[in-house]
Amino acid sequence: MKTEPRTWKVGELATATGLTVRTLHHYDRIGLLSPRERTPAGYRVYGPDEVRRLYQIAALRRLGLSLDDVAKVLVTEDADARSTIRRHLDAVEKAIAANERLRERLERLLDALDRMDASSDGYVDVMEVMTMQESYYTPEQLEQLRARYEEYGEDRIKAVEKEWADLIAAAEELRAAGTDPSDPRVQQIATRWQELIEMFTGGDPGIRESLQKMYETEGPEKASRGMVNPELMEYIARAMGSRA
Repeated sequence: MKTEPRTWKVGELATATGLTVRTLHHYDRIGLLSPRERTPAGYRVYGPDEVRRLYQIAALRRLGLSLDDVAKVLVTEDADARSTIRRHLDAVEKAIAANERLRERLERLLDALDRMDASSDGYVDVMEVMTMQESYYTPEQLEQLRARYEEYGEDRIKAVEKEWADLIAAAEELRAAGTDPSDPRVQQIATRWQELIEMFTGGDPGIRESLQKMYETEGPEKASRGMVNPELMEYIARAMGSRA
């Protein structure tokens, strides 16, 4: 005796699959999954073929495909289906790369906030600096700078920051007094200035070029966060240029 295949009403299928009746009705309306038949009372009835198709839909949706792409995969040849999935894979890989860049940016933000007072103004300052840096340094260069910071350690970084502040103050005092850039005191400051830049760039010509471009485009005052004014930058440049 031949056994009739199992069928499911829409509510039964929804319960069995964890979907909602509303979702199954929507699939029917857009032609993605139509019921096998309708009862005289208008109830949707699904058979084994529809259940298998629903399984395919659910599997493709779990991959992140849109309903339009799911429909294309289900009605096209295998080659076209693979093409659709490859396009989605490409989109996923781009999203992963974007999230990785976001992760790195958030880590840099946390590192910066850990080194300062996390006030509202502090957040704004950090985000402004990060945005400016990301406009001039490549992601690889930013990672190099971050790795160098971790290698030096917080104590050494703070010591270097203090040395920069003292060096800038001494240079500004000599400039304001009208000291000639060729004066040995100014030359000593210029030498240490270059050494600290080399420490920051790690001798990488690409990072140095990005740093120089940022100062030329943004101006020394903005690029240095107010530490160096244009007059002092021009003074130090003259000191470096006056060497034999």
